[in-house]
Amino acid sequence: MTLTPGFLLTKKIPLTLIRSSAGSYVDGEWVEGAETNITIDVNIQPLKPSELLILPEADRSRQWWKVYSASEIRMDKQGTSGWAADEFVYQGDRYKVMKVENTSMGVLNHYKALVARMELSAG
Repeated sequence: MTLTPGFLLTKKIPLTLIRSSAGSYVDGEWVEGAETNITIDVNIQPLKPSELLILPEADRSRQWWKVYSASEIRMDKQGTSGWAADEFVYQGDRYKVMKVENTSMGVLNHYKALVARMELSAG
């Protein structure tokens, strides 16, 4: 029997992922893939200070979150059958999925994603 977590104790919120399909070359020009919005239920938590220390020093000043969901969350996948990482907007900032752990052992299958705020440009 496979169970999916209901996040009853920790609560969940709807989050709209921005998922891009694979781009391709058209007449020698690169064309980005189309974006699709997918709404999933998530539990989102900040990284603990001890978890931030594990990150490379250059990344520690970025805003990081842990996102848990019973629905698929994608990070970058390289290769011809690959895809771009999911992105989303949360509290007014845009975030990119950096790492995903898929726990699918038959009991409380879920995804845990580490996400980082995308760098802000001055212009």
